[in-house]
Amino acid sequence: MTENNDIAVNLYEVEFLNCSVDKAQDFKIIDCDSHFSDFAGIHPSKIKQGKLFLRDILKPVDREYVFKKICKKDTKYVYMDFDILNNKNEPVFIHCTAKNCENSSLCRLVFADVSKSREKSEKLKQQATAANSLIDLVAGGVCIFRVTTEMHFDALYMNEACCRLFGTTKESYRKREYRLDELIHSEDKTLVFQAIGKAMATGEDFNLEYRVMTHRNKFIWCSCSAAVQKYEADGSPVFQAVFTDITRIKQAEEKADAANEKLINLLENLAGAMFFASLEKPFSADYISGDFVRLIGYSRDEFEERFGNDLGRLTENTALLENEIKKQVSKGGKSEITYRIKAKGARTALVRDIRKLVTQQDGTKTLICELEELSN
Repeated sequence: MTENNDIAVNLYEVEFLNCSVDKAQDFKIIDCDSHFSDFAGIHPSKIKQGKLFLRDILKPVDREYVFKKICKKDTKYVYMDFDILNNKNEPVFIHCTAKNCENSSLCRLVFADVSKSREKSEKLKQQATAANSLIDLVAGGVCIFRVTTEMHFDALYMNEACCRLFGTTKESYRKREYRLDELIHSEDKTLVFQAIGKAMATGEDFNLEYRVMTHRNKFIWCSCSAAVQKYEADGSPVFQAVFTDITRIKQAEEKADAANEKLINLLENLAGAMFFASLEKPFSADYISGDFVRLIGYSRDEFEERFGNDLGRLTENTALLENEIKKQVSKGGKSEITYRIKAKGARTALVRDIRKLVTQQDGTKTLICELEELSN
């Protein structure tokens, strides 16, 4: 690894101090992490009560400079080097990234203590611009990789969280024992390569969800946010990325999809014109059964495209009917009313609408509804 990459590793492994200030309240510090409160020597609860202002930790000579930089119009990110005062009122040289929140007077500050490496400060400054966007991401799996002309992904840097995520070690990637593109699930490689290619062509960031293989020949789902950091002398782009394990989220989504599929199959084969609806919108039909489709005469696609799955558009006096359903359900948890619907082909049908309010596992309530066609 080159000297520059070694410096980059040192930069990412420093301890960061995080706080948020409100510019509209004279730069009051309204939130912080434990590292910052320890550094300032003030309990987090007191900081959140507004007992500390940004000016309190700045040297007087730096206050105007810092405030002007943060308040510069139409600036989302600001990068600065200056001294802040610790709990002993001693100046500590830091690199600061300030992120102004959109449509808000809040500004998030990330301080990196580089005082122990002051002799390297000039080299750190040269790399600061490229590294700043990663500072907000170091809590996740941070990775810097180079894309070769053969579309191989060579890891230049991975933090500990990223190594744990991929089931590897820093020593492994430093020895070039594997390439990152070898860890991508075979079914997802085309998706990733296309995103990388587009980012190289446009310079835009990309966000993907794809599967990453571990050394145990298993895979996890990752959310990846990446951007081109720079281009090397040979034209190879260097990307910076952050990875988050979303395997449990994907498993929950798959479980929910499977449950929905079972419910749809059940309704398809269940006798009766059935559907589900919320108490707030009792005629907005979800999960309609096959008999429901046959009763109204419209296919599922037609019912959705023409009527927005709204049964009320096939009835008259819908508002009065909705009020009656809500009134009955609020009293006894069920309702029964009769009305006519306008089915396909100018056919009208007199139906008895029977509903019951049930509570689902997540605590939400829904109406199970059945329409029974009556003789005119």
